[in-house]
Amino acid sequence: MIVFKEQPYKSMQCGQTCLSMITGKSIEEICEDLGKFWTTHLDSDLQSFLERNGYKTKLVGSGKIEFDEIPNDSLVRVCFPSGNGHIIIKHNDKYYDPSVGIVQQMLAYVRVTHYLTFKKE
Repeated sequence: MIVFKEQPYKSMQCGQTCLSMITGKSIEEICEDLGKFWTTHLDSDLQSFLERNGYKTKLVGSGKIEFDEIPNDSLVRVCFPSGNGHIIIKHNDKYYDPSVGIVQQMLAYVRVTHYLTFKKE
């Protein structure tokens, strides 16, 4: 069960906050475990963390990915026109964005670069 959490204000801890929503661990505990208090990467940080904590994962990222193609229970790396990246979760056909809230639909200019499915083993 995913419980929404807000990332700390003016932080770049979207990845850590998403892991906190998935695992129930605190953001601080996840930062300590990762050894990262700023930005994270979907494959080297988030995927590794989930696998160490008993989740089966699959990384997908080739070509153009539409939001409606992404399965539920996925960490999604999105990119804004500014070039900034951000991590959100797709769960129950909603997007859990740690900097915005729970949304039904993403804006048209937001692009998916890749996503990571996860399932507790």
